[in-house]
Amino acid sequence: MDVYDWLKLGATGSRLIFSADVWWSLRHHNPMCLNNETWSLSRLSFNIQAMVETYRHCFSPASKDGLVDRYIKWNNNNYFCVILNVDESCLGSPIRSRFGGIIRNTFGHYLAGFSGFIPRSSDILLVGLYAIYKSILLPKDMNIDDLACNSDSLHCVNLIKGPRVSYHIHAVLIPDINESLSQINVSLNHTLTEGNQCADLFAKLKASLDADFLTHVSPLEDVRDLLRNDTIKTFFLRE
Repeated sequence: MDVYDWLKLGATGSRLIFSADVWWSLRHHNPMCLNNETWSLSRLSFNIQAMVETYRHCFSPASKDGLVDRYIKWNNNNYFCVILNVDESCLGSPIRSRFGGIIRNTFGHYLAGFSGFIPRSSDILLVGLYAIYKSILLPKDMNIDDLACNSDSLHCVNLIKGPRVSYHIHAVLIPDINESLSQINVSLNHTLTEGNQCADLFAKLKASLDADFLTHVSPLEDVRDLLRNDTIKTFFLRE
């Protein structure tokens, strides 16, 4: 078939599937030619299906039941337990991948904070997953057994809470996270960025440090104003 006719036919049929097929075939072609790297058919198929589902979700009609309040605060869902907020960051040139988080009681009082560094990685999804994985270790060491863990990465939350995916690029790390989560009474939830500002600061704090995992026993000066805002339940406009 002539390539132009083939493209025209594909573009007027199942356009999302066709476009995802072409894109991921090209993505496979590049490492295969440049690095002699061959992906399995299962991995290629998963990537195509995942892209199609993402675009279908983006263009699906908005449901009134899915709308969230325009004003967001910390602990927006009013969990009555210890609250862990976690965030990730890939910034700079060259890119430095960091993560951080903060543990507070139900009233917003500071219990502990942490930050960490992942060398030789610019994969924001890996950093987000690893942030959740490492963040669970600290509450366990503090003998906290009732916990709400909040991340503003919906992709990470869905990967961890969803059905097991054998061929995902992070298929080894995700079961390890679930294993850690199963060892304490913890709920993993998605939070909006406006309710996750303290964790965001810890993830970006002292970006030059190379510590694998660093615990902050007392709140740092830079985070005190944000802590105060969260404690008094300040609302922030959702952009």
